[in-house]
Order: sequence, then structure tokens, then C-alpha cells
Amino acid sequence: MVGLFTAVQVEGENAYQFCLQPPGGPAFIGNTPEQLFHRNSLSICSEALAGTRARGRSNALDLQIELDLLSSPKDHHEFAIVRECIRRKLEAVCVRVLVEPKKAIRKFPRVQHLYAQLAGRLRSEDDEFDILTSLHPSPAVCGFPTEEARVLIAETEMFDRGMYAGPVGWFGGGESEFAVGIRSALVEKDLGALIYAGTGIVEG
Repeated sequence: MVGLFTAVQVEGENAYQFCLQPPGGPAFIGNTPEQLFHRNSLSICSEALAGTRARGRSNALDLQIELDLLSSPKDHHEFAIVRECIRRKLEAVCVRVLVEPKKAIRKFPRVQHLYAQLAGRLRSEDDEFDILTSLHPSPAVCGFPTEEARVLIAETEMFDRGMYAGPVGWFGGGESEFAVGIRSALVEKDLGALIYAGTGIVEG
């Protein structure tokens, strides 16, 4: 387990790495680029990530791939849905929400994504449980429209994945930070690593 987590850390530059293992239970391990939210007192920020391309083997190719991603109507449509969905979820617990940048590129060692940052001012009565209830599940995990997607998933996949893609984080002292537990594996002693994937249908 230590060797596997070390490999995740090497691959996880600028991402969240996590390993949760209750006594005698399976380990939930992952390397996720996606922040669900970071709260500090009444300030909160979240991120929208959607659209994926590989990194180029040269600077010129990397830039070409970046420009292709930025100009792709299909990826823009997917990204805009994710960004606006997160904005509406934040507005449910905030008095105001700002989106800046509205669309940029976030690069990781092997992939690059369309990216936006959202920042808000929380209502004083809302706590971490209210925030998690509003923001989870993220559209990148469950799909959109959310309720219709959840019904379709339940009808199509007739088993429970267990620990998969949920919020992973911490809170205390008026501050909290949670990531979306994607790019993860459930490591069972006798079964090895169970790695689940998702897919989606996007118009265009």
C-alpha cells in the first residue's frame, strides 16, 4: 500500500492525494485534480473542471492541444454546463458568487482541462454539512440534469460501488477543504484494486 500511494504522489503534482483505510477494511486511494470547495470563515471557493486532452510531448504540441481544447464547441458546452451547475449550487449557500477566470486551462503532468474558479461569500447560518449537501454530487461525477442522471445510473448499474467519487477532506476551526474523490481505486486485500470509470453523453 505504501508503494502504491508513493506512486500516486509522484504522479500527483498540483493534485490532491488521499488514502483512507479503516481498520480491517479496504483502502480508498486516489489522486484527484478536482477541488469541491475550500472554506475559510465566510469565504468559499470551488472549481469547475471539464474537457480533457493529453499533454503534448513538446511545448509546441502542448500549445496546439491547448488551443484545440479552448476552441472545441463540444468541450465548451460540457464545461459551461459544469461551471453553471456549480455556480447555482454555490448560490444556494452564498449571498454572492463570482466566477474568475471564467475559462482557462489547468495543466497536470499527463492531462490538461478547461478550468474556472468560483468564489463566494457564505451566509452566516450555513456550515460544512449545508455546503456538502449543496455541492455533492458534482456534475462531473453524476451527470446533468442531476436527478435524471441518478435515476439512469441506478437503473443501469445494479450494484453499489461503495467508496467512489465522494467528497474527501477535513474541517475544523472555521476552515475546511474537500476534494472530489475521482481517479480513485478501492483496494481490497483478496480482490486487488477495483477501479471504476464513468462515461457521459454530451450534445454536439
